[in-house]
Amino acid sequence: MIFFSVIIPSYNRGSLITESIDTVLAQIHQHFEIIIVDDGSTDNTKQVIENKYKTDSRVRYFYKQNEERGAARNYGMKQATGDYAVFFDSDDWMKPNYLEVLNKEIEKFPEIFLLAAKYNFSNSGKTQNQPALDTLAEGWYDRNLFLKGNTIACNFCIKIKGNTYKPFPEERELASMEDWLFLLLNLENEKIYIKNKVCITMRQHDERSMMNNQKVIEARKKATVWAKKNLSLSELEKKKLSAWSHYFCGIHQYLDNNRAGAVKEAINAIKEYGLNKFFLLLLTKSIIGRNLIKAIQ
Repeated sequence: MIFFSVIIPSYNRGSLITESIDTVLAQIHQHFEIIIVDDGSTDNTKQVIENKYKTDSRVRYFYKQNEERGAARNYGMKQATGDYAVFFDSDDWMKPNYLEVLNKEIEKFPEIFLLAAKYNFSNSGKTQNQPALDTLAEGWYDRNLFLKGNTIACNFCIKIKGNTYKPFPEERELASMEDWLFLLLNLENEKIYIKNKVCITMRQHDERSMMNNQKVIEARKKATVWAKKNLSLSELEKKKLSAWSHYFCGIHQYLDNNRAGAVKEAINAIKEYGLNKFFLLLLTKSIIGRNLIKAIQ
């Protein structure tokens, strides 16, 4: 019996993807299938998958034209035979108990629609926690949490049995923000349960989609416009969404050493939603400048 369909979109990750797949195959909970959606790769991904997993019926490989991850994940859900879709990136690692943790929570809360566990980062061999998740208590959360942004990345699962979910936005210009918008869409009338257990390690490397700050900023701005247009939001919710998007963009401007850009975004966040310790800290750090702060430290 297939209970979880682990959906892994991939683009030119032939050198990394087998490590990720192997961590799924090593799961304690074994009622799963792995759906690889090759999003138009031009490298040897297909050969790598076929050579290593051709005799393993749990691994299902699909090739499609490149349309970015939103479309790839939607395609994967259409191929899935499980009750729940588990989204996973082709360069990350699952801890052996991940699916078991999810399964136990579903047994505890049979009505559960969206479910997530926490994750950490592997950066040059060093493990780092996700600060935004450290203080997040275990429990149920509504869409309000995600108006600020997406703290859980793509590391969540959703009930697909019954086809009541809303699909990922597929516009290319929203690439890297599709997970955030998917959560906002599907949490309009639902809640998500977040388990206080680290079950995934996300690998930091130069090819990761969130490493290009200016590209991420552009995507966040377009995603904010999309959300205001396509979601049912009150005026206060729209202000919150806009303010935290300015903050998000300001952080990435700061990381790019663009002091003027970071200061502008911090001021816009304050204008939109009022004084806030995070906005004020960003403004202060941006005025001083990242390079000077690093030199002082």
